[in-house]
Amino acid sequence: MRNPEKPSYLALLSYRIFGKLTPYFAFNAFREVYQKSGISRLYESYIALMLFTGSVTFGITLVIGFVFHHLLLNLTLTQYLVAVLTLSSTITIITLSMYIIYPLYRKNQRRKEIDANLVYTTGYMGVLSAGGISLERIFERVTQVEKRTAIRELAMRLIADVKVFGLDVTGSLDDLAQISPSETFSKLLVGLNNTVQTSGDLKSLLTYETKRLLQNKREQLKKTLGTLMALGEIYITAIVMGPILFLVMLTILSIMGNTPFGLSPVEQLNLLVFIGLPMISSLYILILNGVLPEED
Repeated sequence: MRNPEKPSYLALLSYRIFGKLTPYFAFNAFREVYQKSGISRLYESYIALMLFTGSVTFGITLVIGFVFHHLLLNLTLTQYLVAVLTLSSTITIITLSMYIIYPLYRKNQRRKEIDANLVYTTGYMGVLSAGGISLERIFERVTQVEKRTAIRELAMRLIADVKVFGLDVTGSLDDLAQISPSETFSKLLVGLNNTVQTSGDLKSLLTYETKRLLQNKREQLKKTLGTLMALGEIYITAIVMGPILFLVMLTILSIMGNTPFGLSPVEQLNLLVFIGLPMISSLYILILNGVLPEED
């Protein structure tokens, strides 16, 4: 767990102004997402900063909008006010939306990182448990060797709960399961919690979970391989064969004297080479990046 950020002057100012309004924005769903996002800033401070930024953005865009419309446009008073308020409100809503989307993005990124690498961490924990090491010591070793940030921060959270705040291991596991962005990791923590309270046989549980996660990873890799084969066929069709087919059609149409869309063959070729192909390739890269598992 990372240490909480030291409040900046802007954070202190925003909380001083909007701190009393933060309880009205204490939506349980968003608070839960925020806690699982791993952002170290306090939730109330984040909400106050969001309101402060939105207010400042609205004020600045309002002034700029007044000046812009007054100097460049000839509008009636009603049109003038509507245009300025619409511009300021739109930019402010976009700014506030970014504050709401960011925790969602962080949560999803952490979930993907944990799910992609949890099998290795579980296997390492199983090896340690075979030596009779306590669960607290196992998580302490994880914080020392784990390379994935999300998993290491959660392990550090458990160690901090036990050593700093004085919670027992079962209470710390329950707390960790609630703030974990990965449902798979949360179920593992619940299983560890139940095992600690009953049989205490961590080795059997971690061995079983490692085998299950390996099986899931094999199935996931098979699905990914099938998707990649389909994307490869799409790539050959759309980016390799497509332009060749377009060039043949363009040559035939130019010989017949046709000019589709009022563009000359040279202009159509330039559009294909400098706009069409880069856009298709960029879209393909985005799709490929979404399909491939995020794994070190």
